[in-house]
Amino acid sequence: MTSYIKFTPLSGAKNEDPLCYLLEVDEVKILLDCGWTDQFNVDDLLQLKKIAKQIDLVLLSHSDLVHLGAFAYAKHHLGLTCPAYATMPVINMGKMCMYDIYQSKANEMQFDTFSLEDVDDAFDKTTPLRYSQPIPLPGKCVGITITAYAAAHTVGGTIWKIKQDTNEIVYAVDFNHRKESHLDGTVLLSEGVVLDALSRPSLLITDALNANVMQAPRRDDRHAALFGNGGSVLLPADSASRVLELSYLLDQHWASKRLDYPLIMLSHTSYHTVHFAKVMLEWMRHDLTKQFSQTRENPFEFKYLRLCHRLEDLDDYPGPKVVIASNYSLDTGYARDLFVRWMVPADSMIQNTLLLTERALPGSLARTIYDDWLQLAIELTHQQDGDKPPSLIKPMVDYQQQLDLTLFKRVPLEGAELKQFEEEQRIAAEREAMQAAIEARNRTIMEEDASDSSDLDEADDPVDGLLTKQHDLYVRDSGRSTGFFKQMQSYHMFPFSDRRKKIDDYGEAIQTDHYVLATDLERMLAVDGEGDTAMEDITNKDTKDDKPLLPSRDATPMKYTSSQQTLDVRCHVRYIDLEGLSDGRSVKNILQQIAPRKLILVHGRADATDNLAQACLTSPQFTNEVYAPIVGQVLNVSAATNVYRVRLTDALVNSLHFSKLDDYELARVHGWIHFQEDSTTPSLDVALSTDDQPSSSALAVHERREPTIFFGNILLSEFKRVLQNEGISAEFKGEGMLVCNDQVIIRKTGTGRLLIEGNLCQDYYKIRSLLYSQHAIL
Repeated sequence: MTSYIKFTPLSGAKNEDPLCYLLEVDEVKILLDCGWTDQFNVDDLLQLKKIAKQIDLVLLSHSDLVHLGAFAYAKHHLGLTCPAYATMPVINMGKMCMYDIYQSKANEMQFDTFSLEDVDDAFDKTTPLRYSQPIPLPGKCVGITITAYAAAHTVGGTIWKIKQDTNEIVYAVDFNHRKESHLDGTVLLSEGVVLDALSRPSLLITDALNANVMQAPRRDDRHAALFGNGGSVLLPADSASRVLELSYLLDQHWASKRLDYPLIMLSHTSYHTVHFAKVMLEWMRHDLTKQFSQTRENPFEFKYLRLCHRLEDLDDYPGPKVVIASNYSLDTGYARDLFVRWMVPADSMIQNTLLLTERALPGSLARTIYDDWLQLAIELTHQQDGDKPPSLIKPMVDYQQQLDLTLFKRVPLEGAELKQFEEEQRIAAEREAMQAAIEARNRTIMEEDASDSSDLDEADDPVDGLLTKQHDLYVRDSGRSTGFFKQMQSYHMFPFSDRRKKIDDYGEAIQTDHYVLATDLERMLAVDGEGDTAMEDITNKDTKDDKPLLPSRDATPMKYTSSQQTLDVRCHVRYIDLEGLSDGRSVKNILQQIAPRKLILVHGRADATDNLAQACLTSPQFTNEVYAPIVGQVLNVSAATNVYRVRLTDALVNSLHFSKLDDYELARVHGWIHFQEDSTTPSLDVALSTDDQPSSSALAVHERREPTIFFGNILLSEFKRVLQNEGISAEFKGEGMLVCNDQVIIRKTGTGRLLIEGNLCQDYYKIRSLLYSQHAIL
């Protein structure tokens, strides 16, 4: 039996589009992420639409649009009905992200691509996982085990390990090895060492987004560049993931500098985003958890950051202010509203500042401004520094540009439109009142007919459903003959309802409400004047927060308008890299240490992808199987091994000598394979010199002495601790050489072989014995 692996990018390959990939392991189809843009163009999902009904499993990595934006839509409109897995923070913050973007779009247009109910249903049915928790999959996916590991970048962000037989596939996109204010670095590289469970995988799938990016060596340099300059400051950000790092960082800066001008987070779900952050400290940096356990002060109980979920709430904070607003693309949401309001000032106004902390997707307004800023910043740096090496932190620039933008508004109805709307509402109200009167009359008639029934026979179901259904009068088919022993079929005549007990056998009233399971998020919907629904309240047994999940919308009759305008934008612009991603140099070093047998590069510009692929191929110790597919290209990356299933006989098992390695027991086997008459599965039996042997060659194999084999992949950093526990000094010197007692050297070659060198002395033999004990020897 040969296992095969296929990989097909559906989106996000040789470009920066949202991430969505199809991984096939034998007959199992796994969807890795399900991203979308805030334009929600259904034509972008054509590749996903073709195979959505065939998907057996969905794995979600991060809680932003580019990783899960199309998940709810695919669940309800594309036939994606398979199980989905994610960490609890990705589920909770993913909901907040989708709630916020839905409300932003609903404030601009009649948005019906997906509903809040679609979002609830999709995420409520997603199975939550914890880090480092192996999950054997059931059903069609049996034989496959998935494990989630911390990727950093976002709270709950995940690196996925997919294991099947001898195949180990690691899907690691958007990870960060550096510690941040609220997150530890990824476990992929901890203290300079790759996690053993993620090293040397059969296949590694990773991104090349930052392959050409060089970050400032010290994080403090980037943080210091955030502040300064007069006027108000707009920081576009997402609504539920990277906004946590930004808000915590700014609140700490306000506390240390004791600043007095307002600091505000503005999004439709700001209250609940922060509340979820408070209850998910176990997923964040260890220092924050330790601080909370010692002082009982939650680090996300902000002292200076104010939470707002309406644009009008900013009027309570006059004067210059700093506002973190959603969405970071500047194409929708409060960030776009404030951009139009603040970055197009009158002549007498002080120029405000637009501070970008993330590169948005190509084609968005934020990305256009970023590209303009980068060109101006390079020119300004060259003028100021001359022949000096360019600084990694580019300066702030005065941005003056005319931009053609589409502006959306919701305006109150007036005049003839208002009269027409009121007339339609009156007619609809009369129609509903008439229908209600008819149902009330029919209910009265049915209750009078049922008045003679005892309490035990009363129906506990409402009759409203019966009154709204069509019933036909059925008669027996006279042409159909019936046998002597056959009972004639009878039909119910309208109106008929089955009677069920309201009191059980013990005299207790049956309360059906007591047996109804409450969902995680039960929403009370308030209906506005246009018939739209908005989130009004939330009751969550885990969060216990009484703040409204989404602000209720104005019941005043409104209409949507859009207009094309050319705006004269004048402001200060600066970009500070706070994306929370490893830069190109770090990614290349990490890949060298992971040393995958095969590598697939996705999600990055074509030049960045080719750069990273070339860097890997030119490394003498790296695999030559590096792939950089385009969207729609099918890669066959099956391992060059065959897996066979055989049945071991009892005699063979009893003759084996096992060596233990971690959770496995290994033994060398000499035998011969034969098929029994009553079975299609081959059996492996002891190879002996008997007449049953198929040939004399089997005996020769049995008698030939095989060379000793060492099984195991020990890391030198782990072996260093073993030596130190035995009283042997061990230090790393040179390129990966472990020097022991200044007499013995242990080093690992590029192929993974361990070499021990030194004088033949007592220390040499002791160290060699300790090294042998870390392996299974056959």
